[in-house]
Amino acid sequence: MRILSKGSELPFVHKSAGWDESTNFKDYDIVFVNLRTLEAAAQDYDHPYNESDESPIVFDSGDVTTFIRTGGFLVVYLPESLTVSMGNTTTKPKKSNTTTLSQMGRHARQKDNEVEPYDDYELLNWLPFSVDIDTDESGESVQTIDEEWEWFFGRRFDWEKIINHSTHESSYNSETIAENSYSESIATKVAHSYGSDDGYVAIIPPDESITYSDFVKDTLHHVFGIETNVEGRAPPAWLSEYRLPNEEGIEYSIQEKQEEIEELEEELESLTKFKKLLYETSTNLEEVTREALRELGFTVDGEVPGKRDGILHTDKTQFALEITGTTGGIKKSKGRQLDDWVENVVAENPDDNVSGLLIVNPEMGTAPNERDISIEPNVEKYMEQRGDYKVLSTVGLYHLVELNLKEGTDKGDIEEMFYQDDTLLSLPEEYRDNGDGEV
Repeated sequence: MRILSKGSELPFVHKSAGWDESTNFKDYDIVFVNLRTLEAAAQDYDHPYNESDESPIVFDSGDVTTFIRTGGFLVVYLPESLTVSMGNTTTKPKKSNTTTLSQMGRHARQKDNEVEPYDDYELLNWLPFSVDIDTDESGESVQTIDEEWEWFFGRRFDWEKIINHSTHESSYNSETIAENSYSESIATKVAHSYGSDDGYVAIIPPDESITYSDFVKDTLHHVFGIETNVEGRAPPAWLSEYRLPNEEGIEYSIQEKQEEIEELEEELESLTKFKKLLYETSTNLEEVTREALRELGFTVDGEVPGKRDGILHTDKTQFALEITGTTGGIKKSKGRQLDDWVENVVAENPDDNVSGLLIVNPEMGTAPNERDISIEPNVEKYMEQRGDYKVLSTVGLYHLVELNLKEGTDKGDIEEMFYQDDTLLSLPEEYRDNGDGEV
């Protein structure tokens, strides 16, 4: 949707027009009109009825009718008072947005000297229907009728006026947006009776607690479902020829700091990647597991697809690796997979001492301190029978990496862990900080 702002410069709409600029309704779908700016600058303009070069350019009522009949949306942000004093007087007959054809004929026949000079102007006189503001009632205890405007009227709102829409014709119908405690309208929506089902004029009272810019942004978001994207003009090519004092020095400092930031970001990423041991699975888990073992000082071969997830080298044994994550416990099927990997390594290295190491991230959807890391008897029996294979949890591996980064670990102590009698490996005693130290 194309958006026009009349009376206020806004950087996030398609076009902003001042009161000295004419605009074409047909080019836009939503038009915001800030009458408060015209109210504030009224003394700077010649009276609109004089139609001079110094007169403010207001909308034509016929254009407004066509706009809303064809589905356009017009949001009018009200001034404090509908009547203002313009900078110069006029002797033109007063216009009415509900003037009949016969009345227009009479006005046309009137001579200018038959009209006493006056300077008052009705700020909503360009609408094709009449709107009155009554100051006898209070707008406190507001109830929002239209849910699309709950964001605006649902908070504390104080406007001691009521709005009356009336017309001598049946061409327009109104709908209350918000009302006071006396069920009298303080905001209204007016549509053409024979026009599009969508088009209307929304007449909204001002709220001093937010800026007009925020009012427009929030209206686009809540009422029309449009998110604003503030973008300015692209700098022209010739702008690079203009340099301000110390601009180059500041740019150089920014570049230096940016390089330092990038180095720190790389360092942070190299550390935080080990957190993947606690929640990842598949390829991501395999890669970070091999890196974690290398961080502890071990030589680890990479994956050979269809043959193994890697080989962990120790002084005594080569461990074929099966690395996996699971939302449940440690499965026997992974033991069978590990057995296949061991056979492949033995076939390639018949003279080496080869065993198997299942590194598993069990119950990975549960916080590590809440996991029940254990191995079922049938799984443990299978692992023992097939080659005294071992099981290491990635939670334990994470703790070892954490300790190594914090205070350093001894590679020899960690290597001894892989030769434990138990199938489910435990942290070396010197690195335990809990009861059983299972990893």
